[in-house]
Amino acid sequence: MNLSAGCGAGTSAAVTSSLPSVVVSATTFDPMVGAVLEGRYRVIGRLASGGMSKVYVGHDERLDRPVAIKIMNADLAHDPAFITRFTREARAAAGIWHPNVVTVHDQGTDQDTGAVYLVMELVRGATLRAVLREYGRLSAGQALAVIEPLLTGLAAAHREGLVHRDIKPENILIDQHGRLLVVDFGLARAVAESAHTTHSGMGGSVFGTIAYLSPEQVARGYADSRSDVYAVGILLYELLTGEPPYRGDNAVTVAYRHVNDDVPPPSELAPEIPGEVDDLVIEATNRDPLRRPADAAQMLASVHRAQLLLGVADEPVPTASSAATLPPYEPTTTRDDVSTATNPLASRSAIGYTSALTADVDADSRTGHTQIVPRQPIAARAINESAELPEPSARRRRRWPWLVAVILVVVLGAGSFWWFQYGRWTKVPDFAKATSAQQVQDMAGGAGLRLNLTEPQFSETVPSGAVISIKPKSGTRLPRGSDLSVVLSKGPERYKTSSALIGQNADQVLKDLASQFGDKITITTDSKYDDTNPKGTISSFNPPPGTAMKPGSSLTVIVSLGKAPIPMPDVTSQSPEAASAALTQAGFVPSVSGTQEFSDTVPAGAVSRTDPPVGTQTQPGSTVSIIVSKGQDLVVVPDVVKMSSAAATKALQDVGFKVQKKQFFVTFDLVADQDPKGGAKAKRGSTITISVT
Repeated sequence: MNLSAGCGAGTSAAVTSSLPSVVVSATTFDPMVGAVLEGRYRVIGRLASGGMSKVYVGHDERLDRPVAIKIMNADLAHDPAFITRFTREARAAAGIWHPNVVTVHDQGTDQDTGAVYLVMELVRGATLRAVLREYGRLSAGQALAVIEPLLTGLAAAHREGLVHRDIKPENILIDQHGRLLVVDFGLARAVAESAHTTHSGMGGSVFGTIAYLSPEQVARGYADSRSDVYAVGILLYELLTGEPPYRGDNAVTVAYRHVNDDVPPPSELAPEIPGEVDDLVIEATNRDPLRRPADAAQMLASVHRAQLLLGVADEPVPTASSAATLPPYEPTTTRDDVSTATNPLASRSAIGYTSALTADVDADSRTGHTQIVPRQPIAARAINESAELPEPSARRRRRWPWLVAVILVVVLGAGSFWWFQYGRWTKVPDFAKATSAQQVQDMAGGAGLRLNLTEPQFSETVPSGAVISIKPKSGTRLPRGSDLSVVLSKGPERYKTSSALIGQNADQVLKDLASQFGDKITITTDSKYDDTNPKGTISSFNPPPGTAMKPGSSLTVIVSLGKAPIPMPDVTSQSPEAASAALTQAGFVPSVSGTQEFSDTVPAGAVSRTDPPVGTQTQPGSTVSIIVSKGQDLVVVPDVVKMSSAAATKALQDVGFKVQKKQFFVTFDLVADQDPKGGAKAKRGSTITISVT
């Protein structure tokens, strides 16, 4: 990350004078001194140099008035992209007509010298940096007296869509009457968007003065009106404590602290600072831009409220003592007079290369040196016009301070009346047509109110993103900067199931749905046969997936029982091969086991039966065991004739027969006959009849 620490957009846009007359040696040659830009603006003497430009005192020969001329350095003057953006920003800045913004008179490119220049009003006074050096730090009332006109000027620019991007003490001028002016609008953007810098967040160059850069400028190279508010918050901290909140060994360290650290309340260094001022600093320097005041106007409302609460609304803007005794401007130098006077003054600020001294050049014929003579301020349009008139009489000089005092009293009185009766008040906007949080934010910011968005709620009547309720209600008259609580709609509360759940494990799906719906939806289960989804998975939902269900609705989850069962076909008396083919065709998986059994009806080698049995309702795909017949179970009948009845009975029973005994009246207990005869075959378990005599 390449950070241009404190280079700003060059030197201060409007030149200021905070030193007495200075005699400068004319030994260093400056080719611009004596030049007449575009036949109109005579360059009289150089006042200050910076990283991007030099500032000269000049004279508008067409209107016969002193001016400040900022001439951009040669490397920028040869950059077409910079010239285009410089022209665009200068024209935009020239559109700001406000007593707290230095007036831009003209801009252009001189054809003879190639100089890209900006012509502005010449202000007699000092930078805010000079005031800080003299005072060290300011009281809460003095600091707010500085911040109030600064925000007033910034608010005028923000209303025109302009962002300063480089607010710092060097870019704020205070004339000897305490009028505060903001300088260098648009130059930071013009230089930053040229080929000399890039906006690539932390990975590229970040243009600006490190001590005052907002986190979004450091991280993303992006700036808007809230970035100016952040810089004003840092400046307020410095005015109260005498130093900016972050210091480091290098620019990168300071930049990272802007991104990662919260600005502490200034009362940590100066315990006498009231809490209302602490709140201003903390609110303006919030690292989240959305939690800062939306623009300078919104922060100005907070400053006014703090001034009223602290009773410091009438505190004057502090001025540097060195700027109060400067002689008036006397444009007596011609091109020939200054042809040998070069580099009359070049100075840099301790923090940024933008502070400069405003003075005019007058040749001293006695010393051979060129003298820098500070000039009369052009403080307002009416004063500007009178400054170009001939020298007033002594009587008029005695009268005009009283006239100015009366005018100021009237203006301040009218302004105070307007502020307390109308200006500090606003109305809660009608958010009926707002359809998003951003629109609500913009409307609240435009009304000067601080928006607090509470947790969105479901609504059956208000569309998603629209406003459900406002507290206070629309049309209520409130002081600017008041808090506004708004509840946005999440739309109707609806719950849906997804078709992606079909075919997934039923137990897991039921657990997930119970967690998702809670007690909003009643879940029941059912089951059915399904030829597509395996047993134990989700078969379907009722209502179908994607149906929006209101709270209190019922959802039936249907679980698959697998494919519907079919009756087992009869393959008995078939060969095992034929039986297997028949079962496979029916949708079963046949298995010829090694088990065989005797059968009185099925010949040996044929299928005697199946498991499951014939006619049983069985699911397709089930395994069916095939049992093969061994034929009838026949045993050779033993010959038991002439054996005792007991021995015969035992012999027959041993081979699996049952015995029936017939006995005559006179007996020797010997078997006289048997049926069937010995040696014949009979079915095991059949009955053999023996006759005993």
